[in-house]
Amino acid sequence: MSFIKKHLFLVLFLTLGITFFTRNNFKSVEYIMPEVLGQPQQYEIDNPSVIKFQKNGYAYEVTPIYDYEVNALIVSKLNYKAFSIEKFDRVFPYDLCLIWGSNIASGTYRNKTLKFSQDCRWCFARWYEDVNLNWEEFSNSHLLINNSDIDKKVQSLVFGDQIKIKGQLVNVKAILISNPGSFDASEYTWNSGVGKTGLGAGACKLIYVEKLEILKKANVMSYFLFHVSLYGLLLLTVWKVLCFFNICRTNS
Repeated sequence: MSFIKKHLFLVLFLTLGITFFTRNNFKSVEYIMPEVLGQPQQYEIDNPSVIKFQKNGYAYEVTPIYDYEVNALIVSKLNYKAFSIEKFDRVFPYDLCLIWGSNIASGTYRNKTLKFSQDCRWCFARWYEDVNLNWEEFSNSHLLINNSDIDKKVQSLVFGDQIKIKGQLVNVKAILISNPGSFDASEYTWNSGVGKTGLGAGACKLIYVEKLEILKKANVMSYFLFHVSLYGLLLLTVWKVLCFFNICRTNS
């Protein structure tokens, strides 16, 4: 019994380590949905209605400026909620780094030296060979979500997923209405980029998400094995702790 548990732990540990990386490998994506080869659709809104709500100690005024739809491949995702020290970030926790069009059709996204990373609300791309990355088919998108079902769907997204986002590009004003933390500003103003290029400060898309559709999941087996090994290790750990305190019986 002890021999079996020891080897099971090793198998689960190795599986977790391998799939931790392979589940977020967008370069392994081979089948491309036709939708992500197209361009985003953006239409100016006449007489927009301001969206008002209160959340996490701030009163928000969200002004839609364009209806927006984008089909894209996720090359990076970051949830700022996990480590943010500002209440404001908890309302906009998710940033998605997206590419589409010729960046996918040409196979640019699969270049072995191309890397994407995120920090401080930026998405960075770097490479060490000639890479013809089209900055007009790239976006760092900040998502404003006021729907629990969409929020759960975004939580499940991994690198390589092909998705459709429908919503509105918005400008946001937030005024503090509760006791501030050490790093909370009394007021925030955040405006969406509306141009084609995703390059530079102010180019990021700020999207009020009305609909999110997963066109095709990526690395499904790796994602499944990652969670199986993770929960398997947690169960084995709990079992060992219980046995240590003589709460369970074992034949080992």
